[in-house]
Amino acid sequence: MSARPTSVRPVRALVAGVVVLLTSTLLAAPAGASDAAERRNTNPTGTRSGSLPNGAGNLKVRLAATADGRIRVGWDRSRAKQFKRYTVLVSPGRQMRTQVKAYRVSRKRSALVVDRAVGATPASGNYSFVKVYGVRRNGSKTASQTKWIQAPITSRCTAAARDQVTIGLFNVRTWAADRNLGPRRNWTHRGPNAIREILRSGAHAIAIQEASGSERLGFGKKPQKKWILDRLNATDPDKGARWVDALSDDAYRPPKGRVPGLVGTRVFYDASKYRKLDAGLARIVDPGFKKDSLIAWARLQSVRGDQAPFVLSSNHLRVGVVGSVKEWRIRARQTRKTIEVLGGLQRRFGGQVFLAGDLNSTNNTKPSNNVHQMLMRAGYYDAYATTRISGSKFPTTQDSKFPLYKTPLRRDYILSLGPVKGSCGYRNQIYRKPSRIASDHFMQVAQMPLA
Repeated sequence: MSARPTSVRPVRALVAGVVVLLTSTLLAAPAGASDAAERRNTNPTGTRSGSLPNGAGNLKVRLAATADGRIRVGWDRSRAKQFKRYTVLVSPGRQMRTQVKAYRVSRKRSALVVDRAVGATPASGNYSFVKVYGVRRNGSKTASQTKWIQAPITSRCTAAARDQVTIGLFNVRTWAADRNLGPRRNWTHRGPNAIREILRSGAHAIAIQEASGSERLGFGKKPQKKWILDRLNATDPDKGARWVDALSDDAYRPPKGRVPGLVGTRVFYDASKYRKLDAGLARIVDPGFKKDSLIAWARLQSVRGDQAPFVLSSNHLRVGVVGSVKEWRIRARQTRKTIEVLGGLQRRFGGQVFLAGDLNSTNNTKPSNNVHQMLMRAGYYDAYATTRISGSKFPTTQDSKFPLYKTPLRRDYILSLGPVKGSCGYRNQIYRKPSRIASDHFMQVAQMPLA
């Protein structure tokens, strides 16, 4: 049985943020067979993603999925006489500062079944982060290391290889941000690396963000988007490759009274592999943001004609000040508009619609990862929700800092909307050396089923 909520109030002494406190009145779980099962279950989804193994660290916390999709949290109570009680915290983010649930537990207990973190649904690919505190009789505390476990995957990929498509996502970082950086960090160095990242991804349909650098900034006599396409065509090992932008510059011209907006939001594809059936640009006008977010989309189909067509959209939401509720609300309005636009495309064309973009919202975003949670409620499936995932130990962004920090944290997302649920594979395409830096984001690659 799981702990049941009996009261709700903040626990500021333990963790900052929104906390739901739940008091457990259940008896201690019996030792024996259940403990042995816990030791055998090493929480593979968590340990593959950087979590400590079961039984490691202070209080020797263990996590295991229950048959009904919740989490059994176990811990060492060999020092129980020192404690007044335990508190188990569960949050969508490792920093334990958003949508935290706190369960107060008797010192006689050594295990507790808890609900998954907010937003950790089977379609989300999200993790539940868990931490256990021991509260001593004198009021002091000791804490376990935070551990995590992924939501159970209930939609498996059953599509044949010919019914799958490789989707790429890459925020290349505008070279306008490089003006005050030296040649070892600016586009002179990053640009060739960015091309290598795209080519090694194996994707031929890619949602691009921030390819907005002007030719006036000293990195060549052409704008950044053209620089990228020309280099792809010049260096792709496939001599028949023909990389193009799905939309012309005319499509990005703003209406009267509006600035151009986030014009680096593009869909690039290899026209030797896909034919364009349709394309368009939607402009998200928000009263709180002068620069419009844009939704660039293209309906593509394999030139072989043996695959269902699909829609790929490139998306980039407002970034703003970290922790700003104003920016959080802007992104919520932009997400509602995105859901409206892409839902309309799915109803118009049928089949699968893929949303790929830098959504500037993570599970550490205060007060919540509202963007992702809204998309999940709208029926999207996250490509990260797969048993075939690599690079999950690391964030999708690294802020140009090395060595990489080990934790699953996403700002960049690939999601699908349509009759087929599931993901056939996901790769956070990391590198560990500063010499390979291509952007402050890693490229994301997903293998997705088609309708």
